[in-house]
Amino acid sequence: MPSQKPDIIPDLNKENLAPTEMIPKPKNLAPEPKGKNKITPKINRFNIGTAIFIQIILTFICVCLFNYLTADKHLREDLTAGAQFTLSDFSLKFLKSEQLQNHADPIKVYIIAKQSPLYSQRLRSLFEEYTRNSITKIDVEFIDRVKNANRLNEISAIYSKSFYEDSILIDARTEVEKTSLKSPTLTPLRSTPKTTESVSLKRIRQLPIHELFRTSTDGSRITAWQDEKVITSYLLSAIEGKPRKFYFIVDKSEVDDLGEGSPAWRTFSNLLNSQNIQLEPYQISSNTPIPSDAEGIAIIGLDVDFDDNEIQVLKEYWDRNSASIFITVKPQAKLVKIRRFLASYGIMVENDRVTTMRTGRKLTTARGTFVRGNEITKGFGDQATQLDGMTRSLSLVNIDQLATKNINVYSILNSAPGWWGEVSYQNDKAQFDPGKDHGSDPSSPIIRPVSLSAAVVRGKLNLDRTKHLTSRMIVIGNTKFLRPNNMREELTHFMTSSINWLAGREDLVGSIGQKPVQNQKLTIPAKQKSQINYTILIVLPALSAIIAFIVWFNRRS
Repeated sequence: MPSQKPDIIPDLNKENLAPTEMIPKPKNLAPEPKGKNKITPKINRFNIGTAIFIQIILTFICVCLFNYLTADKHLREDLTAGAQFTLSDFSLKFLKSEQLQNHADPIKVYIIAKQSPLYSQRLRSLFEEYTRNSITKIDVEFIDRVKNANRLNEISAIYSKSFYEDSILIDARTEVEKTSLKSPTLTPLRSTPKTTESVSLKRIRQLPIHELFRTSTDGSRITAWQDEKVITSYLLSAIEGKPRKFYFIVDKSEVDDLGEGSPAWRTFSNLLNSQNIQLEPYQISSNTPIPSDAEGIAIIGLDVDFDDNEIQVLKEYWDRNSASIFITVKPQAKLVKIRRFLASYGIMVENDRVTTMRTGRKLTTARGTFVRGNEITKGFGDQATQLDGMTRSLSLVNIDQLATKNINVYSILNSAPGWWGEVSYQNDKAQFDPGKDHGSDPSSPIIRPVSLSAAVVRGKLNLDRTKHLTSRMIVIGNTKFLRPNNMREELTHFMTSSINWLAGREDLVGSIGQKPVQNQKLTIPAKQKSQINYTILIVLPALSAIIAFIVWFNRRS
């Protein structure tokens, strides 16, 4: 058998052999092409370009469709503390109300002020909200008193006004009224002759900017903003033009302050003015009919009883369509005939005081809760409040009998649990007497609150065609709550809603509160302050240098 020669294993340690000579090549491999003969795959650039072009077109179409679908769904979020630039429900209702809807012509607003960092940017953002939410176009023009002197002189000549301080001018005239105004520079803004010129000028309002905010006692900083409240009030006044009238029966009301500061009727008058309603004095003892232009009558602090002739004048007014009566009772007053008049329409003013006992003490500052489910308390039903001073309770009587005559009576403000109407209120200690007192025993599991304020509606309030013909009345068994020091935010809300409800403005029932400036102060101890300085001056620069050195070293290697 022939011997086979062993395979020769190349010695890789020999220096005279190249690596290619040590490893045998496969025999069946074709020789690699050299130079020009090397074959490369061909790239179809047309197909790639076409695909990219189609992708760009589709992306463009998607973006256009997305913008089209979301164009009417503008979303703007107020991320400030306390929603500083969010309009209240009252302002939003007004901007979408029938009053503005019927005012087809644009409203012109001129903001004449220096570019102050205190309020210029805030006014821009706030009026953006007014313009965006208004059903009628609102044109806002900012005029710098220093940089736009020529434009300021032009506005001064058009409206015959001098702007010595930062101001806002609102022009709500229609185009017809503007063309009928022949020479505005010769007619004073506050004149009241019965001419077309004066009527159109009643739609022009000017307010100083310092009314938009409250400042600290030293005047160095702004503590609260009331800009929305003031601006909405002036817009409402400009749209309506001629203010409405409430007649104040002075000979039956508590007119003097009795040494207790501003009287209650002044607060009521200020609330009326904010809703473009004037409070005019009227004496019912003259036995003359209440004027036909009366939007309503007010008796603030019912102090003196009526006689038969005065009751007849009151009934004659109440029997009119769209009559409105607002009454606050002075607890100490001795009332007989006016109580009978009110009782004939379902409200009995009781001869008691709303009281309770707490830790052995007798309390007479009545606490109550607004009743939910009626137009007056929209937005603040079930909210608690307090009526300072003494309060007489109200009882609702003959409700079913009156309902057959289209007269509805309901409570607006009920007493809180544990409060009742104490008839023997002269005693130092209060104890519920089921035979005389009104309400329910505080120890009883059945709570029967007494009414602190009630409303009467004569007519069909639920029908649109007769809604504007209904007569309305509000009675409150307390007067001192209207004094400036006793007015709380929820009471202001309640009073504004009541005024608009009595005036037939159901769509404007609501109120606007102040927005406090939230200044947050950080107190840093000396030890922490030194640590912060050490971190900023040494640690952070050193850390940045170390990171830079690491990046440089990695790139170098």
